[in-house]
Amino acid sequence: MATARMSKAATTKRASNQPAPGREAPRTRHLRAVPDVRRRALPLRISPRAGVVLTVSLFGALFGVAVSHAILIEGQMELEQLDERAAEEQARYERLRRDVAELESPDRIVREAREELGMVPAEEVVWLTPDQPAPDAGGGADGAGDAGDEAPETPATSWADIKPYLGSTP
Repeated sequence: MATARMSKAATTKRASNQPAPGREAPRTRHLRAVPDVRRRALPLRISPRAGVVLTVSLFGALFGVAVSHAILIEGQMELEQLDERAAEEQARYERLRRDVAELESPDRIVREAREELGMVPAEEVVWLTPDQPAPDAGGGADGAGDAGDEAPETPATSWADIKPYLGSTP
């Protein structure tokens, strides 16, 4: 078989998609190679020193989170104790209010007066009235009476007016 030689200029002028004379048309490829995915997963390369720094900082951050969580739990426990104490004090306050109400009740006062102090109810109620009016019974703030004929009250005259009502106590 004889082969023909072609010049380099002739082969470059031909379009790349046209077959050479005497040859059949090249097949078009419908398959292609898939790029390696593993190479794309870690496009960032770090040095060993940077890896150590990142690891230490990660552990430091996790330790900080653990410490803050422990402080939070401790504060929550203190709040729960304060809530329990407040509930106890509220219950004590309610008990004391009930006790005061029982002690102030008129029925209890009458019962203790009869049983423990030996008191008895009066058969007749006697109202006491003084023979003389009180020193300032006349009215005004200055101690003057209705007609204005009394002298204003002084320390010397006020004791003398009150002494008969007090009895022997100074």
